[in-house]
Amino acid sequence: MSFVFLEHTADILFRAEGKTLEEALEESSKALSATISDNITKKKEFEFEETAANIEELVVATLSRFLAESELLELLPGGLKVLSLKEEHGTARVKVRAWAGEGSQKTIVKGVTYGMLKVEQTKNKCSIQVLLDI
Repeated sequence: MSFVFLEHTADILFRAEGKTLEEALEESSKALSATISDNITKKKEFEFEETAANIEELVVATLSRFLAESELLELLPGGLKVLSLKEEHGTARVKVRAWAGEGSQKTIVKGVTYGMLKVEQTKNKCSIQVLLDI
């Protein structure tokens, strides 16, 4: 499991990887957090669910909600743990436990975009590429 930042001229592009989609989504949350701050101290945990038409939309919806919920708490997004993820009947659904905290903010992320979004799954690996609007 890991994430790397990729070259982009104006915004932040990253690729997160895991053995499963759940792990790759968790790594994506770490990349989002690392974009915003180098050191976040946990202050609050919260859970939420998201539903979307497909996995790509679910990735954007989950990371966007993670960012928004943290901002509503006036905290920085720290990370998330996928509690369940299901694809059935033309929808994708996820339930996560997230945490947010305090730290010094280095970058303001305005949003999670669909631009350059990729989700690639094989039997033993999943990769998620996301572009953050800064």
